[in-house]
Amino acid sequence: MISENRSRTTIPARKTSPIQYEILRHRLQSITEEAAAAMKRVSGSPVATEIGDLNVAIMNREGDCVLIGQYIVTKGSTLSCVVKDVLEHYKENPGIREGDGFLCNDPYIGIMHQNDIALVMPYFHEGELIAWVGAEIHQIDVGGPTPGQVQLGAKDIYGEAPLMPSIKVLQNGQLLADVERNYLRKSRVPDLLALDLRAKLAACNTLIQNMSLLVGQLGKNGLVDFLEDILNDAELLLRTKLRKIPDGSWFSRAYMEFDEKVYPIVLKLSKMDDELQFDFTGTAKQAPATINLTYPSLVAMLSGTLVSTLCWDIPWTTSGVERTIKVYAESGTLVNPTFPAGVSKSTTSIGLLIMALVGNIVSKMLLASGHYTDRAMGGWPGSKAQEELNGTNQFGLPFGADILDGMAGGGGARTFKDGIDTGGLVGAAKSSISNVEHYEQEYPLLYLYRKQLPDSGGAGMFRGGNGIDRMYVVHGASIIPDVIMHSMGSKVPATVGIAGGHPSATNQFYIKRGALTDQQLSDGEMPAAFEDILGEVEIHQNMSHSYLESGDVYRSISNGGGGFGDPFQREPALVLEDLRLGRVTDETAAGQYGVIVSEGKVDLTETVKLRAKLLQKRKDETTAPSLTQAPVKMEKQVARLFHDLFIGKGEDGHHYFYCDCGCTIAPNGAEAYQYMASWNKSASEAGRYVDPHKTGELDFRWQTHYCPSCFVQFDSSMVRVGDERLPSDHLLIME
Repeated sequence: MISENRSRTTIPARKTSPIQYEILRHRLQSITEEAAAAMKRVSGSPVATEIGDLNVAIMNREGDCVLIGQYIVTKGSTLSCVVKDVLEHYKENPGIREGDGFLCNDPYIGIMHQNDIALVMPYFHEGELIAWVGAEIHQIDVGGPTPGQVQLGAKDIYGEAPLMPSIKVLQNGQLLADVERNYLRKSRVPDLLALDLRAKLAACNTLIQNMSLLVGQLGKNGLVDFLEDILNDAELLLRTKLRKIPDGSWFSRAYMEFDEKVYPIVLKLSKMDDELQFDFTGTAKQAPATINLTYPSLVAMLSGTLVSTLCWDIPWTTSGVERTIKVYAESGTLVNPTFPAGVSKSTTSIGLLIMALVGNIVSKMLLASGHYTDRAMGGWPGSKAQEELNGTNQFGLPFGADILDGMAGGGGARTFKDGIDTGGLVGAAKSSISNVEHYEQEYPLLYLYRKQLPDSGGAGMFRGGNGIDRMYVVHGASIIPDVIMHSMGSKVPATVGIAGGHPSATNQFYIKRGALTDQQLSDGEMPAAFEDILGEVEIHQNMSHSYLESGDVYRSISNGGGGFGDPFQREPALVLEDLRLGRVTDETAAGQYGVIVSEGKVDLTETVKLRAKLLQKRKDETTAPSLTQAPVKMEKQVARLFHDLFIGKGEDGHHYFYCDCGCTIAPNGAEAYQYMASWNKSASEAGRYVDPHKTGELDFRWQTHYCPSCFVQFDSSMVRVGDERLPSDHLLIME
């Protein structure tokens, strides 16, 4: 399927005066924050109150998303799909009137998965529909064979949580009792579901009340024009930014492990003038269930990612952004499945992975821009370690819990600075993680620790932020019968580096049975490390259904951020600081960075020797290029890609890849990797916590590319054994 952007005609001029426009735009953003706060106050679920796994949106009367809140971006962008569905199907029957509200969780309409429940409401003024508002929260359970969102064992969407196409749940401002009763009946935690429904209603009412104040100031036509101005403004600003970036093509690939199979996602980004084309040709055929992403959700995911990676100075106006993109996705694939393919884990599996993939490929484009190089980043989390618990709590009451600590993933390294440790997720600026005390109050758990994990961020000239490590035991109950662990990136990193930076840790799940009883805790035993606890370790893969009994110790590791640049080029003083603050260990300082520290100081002599030794190993063990390029004197530099790699115009009039060492590496084009030295090695060599148990050893290799002269590291990627190398990124230069 191809998603067409609108023709690049002249964008209409603003109808709102410039000063009034800026004042009201910021006011509109404040309105979304007020609505999100109302939703959090009413909800009884930690998913909303503590974590902020929610969002709100203001849309025009056609359902185009004008502005979203700064929580989970895709929970705002997908609301547009629901409104358009209501407009298409319900104008005549049951009708759309003032005081109506519609619920939806159908991924084939546009919601990412069934546990995300959207409520949208029309806004009328003097009997005329002039806008829409919406709110969405992730629900802990909405029914289905398995508690929570991950319907393990499902063969298609009918084996997952039930679907609810858009349905009127509110009429004349009153909840319809029969519809609500039917809705709540399917859930294992109906009380939470009922509270969250009212929380969304509170958010929508807050938005509508504030929209009424704007109408009082602007009038009906003034508000309609103002909303259209925001859409046009976002489009204009993004197109202007894109014109400053050289045209080119960039390539990236990610892998999903599911049901003993590997599913590749392949992406080509082409930037042409003021338009972006995302081509997913080569992506795997759809899976039967669980991990697919429907096409409407894909488009919403792309625009949501772009507002995070390209629109740092543009309002989060996803429908305006969508006007600048085209999307190519073959029907029947992971990113455009045909019904009834299941999607129950699309958010925390393929959704996050695509956000990381798009973030990576956009960052490569920014590196080549010359204008926005400092905005490029290594990968942010492409997955997270997460578990869902269901059983009876310490008060004898049934409970369901989504433990979302993995949202504190490490931030990607920048071109000038390290990534943020436990910085969060892309597209979730105001989302957080819950207080440990809140989880312990609500659920039969006792945390032994929750901390940042040294060495979990990708190595590089600048280091990726470290991810999170946590350990807890069952407390106050004899058993939690349903523990569903799920992530992507257990065998192969879901979070990658850029410009030669290393990937982050893989996600990992462990259980030690009967290792720490309540009596031991009463006696004062409080182990600070998983390794200090006696017992046999169970290693669980990226999707696993198990249990926890009293005395069982549970541990998970969630990935950090990807690194930027060759680790051998990291300043030793930065490594010393990391060691002092516990961000890396001596093992990583020496093995990845070639830095030796003695008595609290960098031993420069030994560091120089070690780096020379490691560089010689790199030279000795790499594969020579299959093609060679004769030296060509450069007339002028055209675009710098990384610290050491740039494209220049040669004295013969053609364009080439050059290295700062003086080497003419390759002609500008898709075959540049064939002119570079390369090295295929075990993924576990990329970092201390990258597939430490070598579960992906037979399926994946870590591939790096180097200057054939000085052997500086330009590229780092994970490749499935047997897959062809992707083309090299290049600019589209008219010779």
